[in-house]
Amino acid sequence: MNYFSSISISVVTLSFIVYYFIVYAEKTMDFFIKNNGKEKAKITAIIFQRLAGVFFFGIVPLIFIVAMNQRFTDVGLSFESKSPMWGWILGLGAVCFIINYFSAKKDDHLAVYPQIRTPQPWSRTLLIISSLTLTLYTLAYEMMFRGYLLFSCEKELGMWLAIIINTVIYTLVHLPKGWKETVGSIPMGIVLCWLTLKSGNIWAAFFIHISLVLSSEWFSIREHQNRAAVKGT
Repeated sequence: MNYFSSISISVVTLSFIVYYFIVYAEKTMDFFIKNNGKEKAKITAIIFQRLAGVFFFGIVPLIFIVAMNQRFTDVGLSFESKSPMWGWILGLGAVCFIINYFSAKKDDHLAVYPQIRTPQPWSRTLLIISSLTLTLYTLAYEMMFRGYLLFSCEKELGMWLAIIINTVIYTLVHLPKGWKETVGSIPMGIVLCWLTLKSGNIWAAFFIHISLVLSSEWFSIREHQNRAAVKGT
């Protein structure tokens, strides 16, 4: 295997291992419970997970890009596009909203989402903080997968082998979220990789991905609150 591709695969793999080891450790949750109380810990722990993701998935790859003398434009971090993507962004973004609108009404979906759990109605401040950290986390995620990893592999291994490697790793990191998300990440990963290589940057993938995660959270919050209101009547 070639130089940049092997390094990028190693960086992505190790970043996820260290990330999961830190954020899901019992001592991490115990720390938040000790300093914030059990209820607030449910919020602060998720915020910490997202910010840790920004570091491990966004900043760490940037460090290696600079250290290896790669240009940001070579790994999809550019605002120039080889092909207009707005049709894809709006179309697939709308599909994500529709899917999540109906998924949010299902018990198995609500058992997982929203990630932040609070017995109180969501305040505007909490909604803004959650949406902002989720957006930053998703941006870092795309910088790593559809940016650093995909372009480093594509340059040396070709388009389809790069997409296969990217999708396999992308699918594996979804395993902790259950079989539905794991299976769904396969076509999602392939499409986002293809759009990224077609456009030459990560932005189509980012906007489609963020429409998926934000709509999932927003519809889930609304459904939880609607059910709570029904129980309270």
